[in-house]
Amino acid sequence: MNAHESALLEDLNPPQREAVLHIGGPLLVLSGAGSGKTRVITRRVAYLVKVHEVFPWRILAVTFTNKAAREMRERLVQLLGRQANDLVVSTFHSAAAMILRREAEHVGLTRSFVIYDDGDQLNVVKRAMREAGLEQSMQPRDILSRIDQEKNAARLPEDMEVEPGDERGMLVRKVYHAYQERLRAANAVDFGDLLLLLVSLFRKRPEVLENYRRRFHHVLVDEFQDTNPVQYALLKQLAPPPSANLVVVGDDDQSIYRWRGADVDNILNFPRQYPGAKVVKLEQNYRSDRNILDAAYEVIRKNTRRMDKKLWSDRPAGQTLQLMLNRDERMEAQEVARQILALQREGFIKFSSMAVFYRVNAQSRVLEEGLRLARVPYTLVSGRSFYDRAEVRDASAYLRLMVNPRSDADLLRIINTPARGIGDTTVERLTDHANTQAKSLFEVLSEPERVPALNSTAVKRLRTFHGLLKTLHDFAQGTTDAASAVDEMLRETKLVETLVAEGSDESNTRAENLREFLGAAQEFDLNRAAAAVAAASQPREEVPPEVDAAPLSADTPPLQAFLEQISLVGDADAEVGEGRVALMTLHAAKGLEFDAVFLTGLEDGVFPHSRALKGEDPDNGEEMAEERRLCYVGFTRARKRLFVSLAQCRSLFGELRYNPPSRFLRDVPPALFGISEQDVPEPPRAVATPPRKRTWDDDDGPRIDRSYSQTSDMDSVSGDVRGMRVRHEQFGVGRIVATDGTGPNAKVTVEFGGAVGLKRVIARFLMPG
Repeated sequence: MNAHESALLEDLNPPQREAVLHIGGPLLVLSGAGSGKTRVITRRVAYLVKVHEVFPWRILAVTFTNKAAREMRERLVQLLGRQANDLVVSTFHSAAAMILRREAEHVGLTRSFVIYDDGDQLNVVKRAMREAGLEQSMQPRDILSRIDQEKNAARLPEDMEVEPGDERGMLVRKVYHAYQERLRAANAVDFGDLLLLLVSLFRKRPEVLENYRRRFHHVLVDEFQDTNPVQYALLKQLAPPPSANLVVVGDDDQSIYRWRGADVDNILNFPRQYPGAKVVKLEQNYRSDRNILDAAYEVIRKNTRRMDKKLWSDRPAGQTLQLMLNRDERMEAQEVARQILALQREGFIKFSSMAVFYRVNAQSRVLEEGLRLARVPYTLVSGRSFYDRAEVRDASAYLRLMVNPRSDADLLRIINTPARGIGDTTVERLTDHANTQAKSLFEVLSEPERVPALNSTAVKRLRTFHGLLKTLHDFAQGTTDAASAVDEMLRETKLVETLVAEGSDESNTRAENLREFLGAAQEFDLNRAAAAVAAASQPREEVPPEVDAAPLSADTPPLQAFLEQISLVGDADAEVGEGRVALMTLHAAKGLEFDAVFLTGLEDGVFPHSRALKGEDPDNGEEMAEERRLCYVGFTRARKRLFVSLAQCRSLFGELRYNPPSRFLRDVPPALFGISEQDVPEPPRAVATPPRKRTWDDDDGPRIDRSYSQTSDMDSVSGDVRGMRVRHEQFGVGRIVATDGTGPNAKVTVEFGGAVGLKRVIARFLMPG
């Protein structure tokens, strides 16, 4: 074993080493949560380059988030130095975009095509529906969702399978056709097109596909369980079965994006798709205490369709899981906040090492209120990103028009931003004329006097606007960096000056965001220049004449490359705020880890979601299987402490619900919670029975009594109770002044003393005072 090989293998466990040393052919690495998969991928790449002397440009490594790709690249730079510059390490969409831009002419685009985001796509669908007279037939967002499903399944409009009599399906196919035509006319693509058009191109032009097969001898895929059919189709084109050097790393137990098109069968059936593929299991966990791993396994092992594996750790068992039983969602939020403060005061865990998870976004409102009232600093992860802010999207639209004036969606977005007196009627007449003439809006703007029914003032304003766009487009043709283009755009459009002139705190903040946008472009230029210098200083191996080994993005102008980068920023790339507790959905938690995790809403109908409870045998359905995988992901994000929380009743989506405890809790042995069998929470009962008492240790104060029962001392309202003295746990003592309804769910208006005043509460939360 030479020095390179020894250094790359010395800190790996036996299965990790086996995966790195795999000679050739297909390999499936089943990598459980926290088992060191990124280490395996990067060491394998370095091993290929250092030991087997594979040219770096022959290696393609893809993953799903920019954050993960960045981490892989940083590790490879440490392992390979300048040789890492020749590797292609990126997300699926970024790699596809780079290849598609090189081959754009083959699919009816130019290399300056732009990438539309969700808002742009929705506007194009609406226009396609309006022009076809289909506005009242379906909701545009429903059609866009169906189009996205078709693209994830690798189907163009002509490939859609519509059953006879399926009017909605035929409608979607018709709009899909019109939608694609509008995208091509605008020299634009959406995210689905980046993969679908490339797969379609490789099918139709095998000589183009062969160019990339000759180049990429080794393909590695991270998070393979999250691939959808079109992504898998692309992988099989570049690395065809049965014997290609395709290494896929993933965990079927963490496949949680079915709703986004991911197909867990891709990883489950990989050994059949690639006969003879080697399978290596990474089961040693380096993240979590054993109690957490045991609880996660008890939940996930109930799934019948999974590859057999069980995480283990040589770390101690650690503290037991903590079960928090609450009366309602507000008490849940208060208790989460109290426990967070207790952990922080003990100096045991910092705010930045804690997270609160929930199944649906609607749960976050009450949790946020609870944390704010307790003065717990928090950040909402995967909230609106910087590039989704209205003013930044306006600036991006101007930039896209600088490189691609045919983009009607961008032009319509900023035609009156800043305000320039171009009203809706003028825009409608302009759009109708462009449709009639089969021209882009930019082309029609060059001769606004030809647009019917426009007065001289409107014509003058449109001509001025066209002049602005032409000036910006001409500037972009000669610029050599992204920052200069952004600076010129901000100067010509006066976006910043207009916001500053408004003088409000909000407008000043928006102006600062635009200045930060310029800073992002400057940072992009610096990174690009540094990469170019590093690549130029690295001596390249002799490249066979039949192989195109040039960097995939070498020919992309800087402004287009900058736009491509910001277009492909996803929710999963959001950063967790320093010094703050992270709040996020369980889906957003994938890939993260925290010392303490609070998993809220563990009730049937909330988590697992109500959708998974439908059908004759919900426990064995695919919906429930994915909910179990989601629970497994949530549990395994925790390193040291795992708190699970449920409520006796919960108001969600405007509806008051009494849900039984989550079946996932019943899967976990009570001993892992430090309780006995008889203390396991039971479903709430509709009849009045003495409440069973639940207690748990509270190191920060007195022991607290929690009742998991549907009754209270005042379990209904009947007759005239006005003037009755009552007591509320939070608001204190008061007198009833009005009622609305009868029974335990009656709404009661109570006059409480002091600063509380009048409050409207539900009867079951009151007790005779």
